[in-house]
Amino acid sequence: MMLSFEDYIELRRNLNRISDFDRFKFPRGILHAILMQKKVESVKRKYHLFSGRTKEILEFWKEKKRFPEWLTLTPVLKVRLLLKGMDFTTKQINKALRSPNELEDELSKVVYNAVSRDFVYSPIAAKLQGVLGKIGERIIEEKLKDLGIEFKTEKELKTQKTPDFFFEEPLELFGRKIRWIESKALFADLRTYELYRKKQISKYQELFGDGIVVYWRGCIKGLPVSDGSEFDGDLKRKLLEMSLFFSKSEEIDGDPLKLAEEFIGDYITKDTFPYNREAVRILRNMGFRVLFRET
Repeated sequence: MMLSFEDYIELRRNLNRISDFDRFKFPRGILHAILMQKKVESVKRKYHLFSGRTKEILEFWKEKKRFPEWLTLTPVLKVRLLLKGMDFTTKQINKALRSPNELEDELSKVVYNAVSRDFVYSPIAAKLQGVLGKIGERIIEEKLKDLGIEFKTEKELKTQKTPDFFFEEPLELFGRKIRWIESKALFADLRTYELYRKKQISKYQELFGDGIVVYWRGCIKGLPVSDGSEFDGDLKRKLLEMSLFFSKSEEIDGDPLKLAEEFIGDYITKDTFPYNREAVRILRNMGFRVLFRET
């Protein structure tokens, strides 16, 4: 989907949290991408203001058992600074975020709460972004195979600065003669477009010639990218709708954080999942629409 610059600015201004999604008629995947990128940009602007105040954050937490109001970062980044103030190493912090139940009780609750709510910087959020990226690549791969087009993937080329899909010879595709396709599970706003143009796309153009960049979760009208409208199918629907179906007749026990990651990992191939109340809550926090099926 392409948005006018004016519509994008208005949407971005009014989109501040996951609970805002239902106020808008745009696909959930587009809203998720815009909000996530907005949060990332905010962190990039502000993180340096807080990174040197870890001991101050720790002392405040010891006294108040909460974070100071001036610490306006995402939940996981707040916890990272708190743990750093406790002299945790980076390796120990990463382990704590993946297994908060291994920490002492009070700290365990703080870390668990952060990880279960942070849709940008939690391990679950990272898993989701990786899966969405794989879905985009799978859509392109299946389309090329259906068309009988031979290609090489980034892994097969085994060199630096290579696009996701490369063609040995230029070919006519989607009305253009191209040598490569790059897949992005992002929304192409001006900042994101320019970032990847400088970082990747200009290099591909210099090395290989013309190609197509697909921004699966939308773009601003006028940018020289694809919004994925050349493709269709169930996988594209999953990218844009971000809906998970659960069967309450099939309940499952286990660590909710690990279950949430497992369900996200299976999102490419599965449609319905067994029900776990806390895992469902976490997945809602990550941005999914949760629906139920009678089975």
